[in-house]
Amino acid sequence: MEFSVLRRFWHIAILVTLFSSCEKDIEIDIPPSEPQIVVEGTIENGGPPIVLVSRTRGFFEPTSPADIANSYISDATVFVNDQELTAVCAEDVPPELLSAFAELIGVSPDDLDDLPLCGYIGLDIVGEFETSYDLRVELDDQVLRATTHIPNPVVPDSSYFRLWANSPQYGYVFSRFTDPDTLNNAYRVFTRRIGPNNNDNPVDEVYYAPLGSTFLDEFFNGTSLEVGFQRGQPFNSSRPTDTEEEDGFFELGDRFVFKFCSISEPSYQFYRTFEQQLGTNGSPFAAPNNVITNIEGGLGIWAGYACSYDTIFATP
Repeated sequence: MEFSVLRRFWHIAILVTLFSSCEKDIEIDIPPSEPQIVVEGTIENGGPPIVLVSRTRGFFEPTSPADIANSYISDATVFVNDQELTAVCAEDVPPELLSAFAELIGVSPDDLDDLPLCGYIGLDIVGEFETSYDLRVELDDQVLRATTHIPNPVVPDSSYFRLWANSPQYGYVFSRFTDPDTLNNAYRVFTRRIGPNNNDNPVDEVYYAPLGSTFLDEFFNGTSLEVGFQRGQPFNSSRPTDTEEEDGFFELGDRFVFKFCSISEPSYQFYRTFEQQLGTNGSPFAAPNNVITNIEGGLGIWAGYACSYDTIFATP
């Protein structure tokens, strides 16, 4: 019996030794890549163009808010339809544009106080329906170009809150609209809780796009339909309403604004692939996917929005 146990021990020891000898430390040397220029720009009906210019950062570079803010560029020259935009730093953004400026960056207006960040605003340009806008960014010896279009808006017939089937308290926003009988109509939606409400939920200082916010009429061209959407929230938010059972839901008593926008097909392709990247969250098992850009000579997006707004009360 002792011999059997001893023999089994040596078998295990030999196997462990064999497997250990097969292990090998693998070191991957990722060569540094050349920084590229990134453009993030939007123009909405009734509003000015707002453009941010930055450089890409290395994979292992620090990612603190200050480090990321320092990657933004304040010495570019930016034109929309040959009109030069004004370089404006966060502390000097006009109050009526502060929310739009913060929304483009993805932070709250209060966070702008702590970020040394500058962008470009065209105070003399106002977005109009059925109008194209040419963007040109000049930096050192580089010239980046893009064109976008603000389409005619598709205004929802109605938008409303509906309880989720499995909950007496939480639900989604639904919108019923009619898609024009032309191909490649694209849409993007946003939500913003505005309060006051009948509960203790926080209000949102800017509009947030939920995952799945962007869609194309590829499968419903020219038809009337109803579509439901989650509540938009900050990426990687730690707020209880974004991490616990209310994550993605509106709650009875919430008052919120539903922003429904028509966008161009190239803008749709950017936001679709961008959201796919966010959805994988760096998973090594996800299929590789490049974000599609409409910026010639760089990365990013120059997007035109034709938007309508509905204020909704979350009632049964």
